[in-house]
Amino acid sequence: TAREKLKHVVSKDAFNIDGLGKKVIDQFWDIQIIRKPSDIFAINYNRIENLEGWGKLSISNLKKAIDKSKVIELDRFIFSIGIRHIGQENAKILASFFKSISKFSDLFHETNRKKILKHLIDLDGIGQIQIDSIDSFFSSNKNIEIVKKLIDNLEIKNFKTQNKKGKFSNKTI
Repeated sequence: TAREKLKHVVSKDAFNIDGLGKKVIDQFWDIQIIRKPSDIFAINYNRIENLEGWGKLSISNLKKAIDKSKVIELDRFIFSIGIRHIGQENAKILASFFKSISKFSDLFHETNRKKILKHLIDLDGIGQIQIDSIDSFFSSNKNIEIVKKLIDNLEIKNFKTQNKKGKFSNKTI
């Protein structure tokens, strides 16, 4: 359902928006503040002020968390839009293939999509199930609209391949 998709979008591994958890999504859904992912970035904070549990500080914190989440890595973005069978690992593989959101956006157009999908089968970790799922997701104009609106609100960073070798790999400095 649309409500469950929203919960996926704000989850820790997707946009990871502090203070916008499942309960808040339910609350905002019920009073129609958020209905689609892009609504998150267009919240009318005046409508929240009078809600129970929402003081100036919690609203200010939510605003900050949402603003912070507007900058997102390509792989997290791909994961967040909720394509069936595309988990975090698949999202990373796809991000390293597309490198940028503009290349990823080529999936919106059917002729481009068919060409791209032919190449995806060569990627280690992407199989026919994932490819069919991507095709089906982007065959829906509704999904394309949702993704486009999100892109308009975000700064999606190009995918950088992690350097796996070296003294400091997998270390936090």
